[in-house]
Amino acid sequence: MPYQGLNQACKKLNQIELSDCEIYASCEPCPMCFGAIHLSRIKRLVYGAKAEAAIAIGFDDFIADALRGTSFYQKSQLEIKRADGTQAIIAEQVFEKTKEKFQMY
Repeated sequence: MPYQGLNQACKKLNQIELSDCEIYASCEPCPMCFGAIHLSRIKRLVYGAKAEAAIAIGFDDFIADALRGTSFYQKSQLEIKRADGTQAIIAEQVFEKTKEKFQMY
């Protein structure tokens, strides 16, 4: 799982992003691992096998399948929607007040 390695690298380098780093993986990352890699700002991802190779030996691609609604798994029943009314206004205010503190780019 890349998250543990990314976390250790951030601690060792004493920084929250890894924009000068590369990551090597034996297989194409799942969506969750790719998200962690992307958010860490790693400049290069190098992987060996395609995801289909991992699936062929028993690893399932349930996350991607659930989102796409393909293969053995059905589309996730997760409802995704933006808050409205007061909740949306509060969320916008929180982001506006903290955007400089947590600037990512």
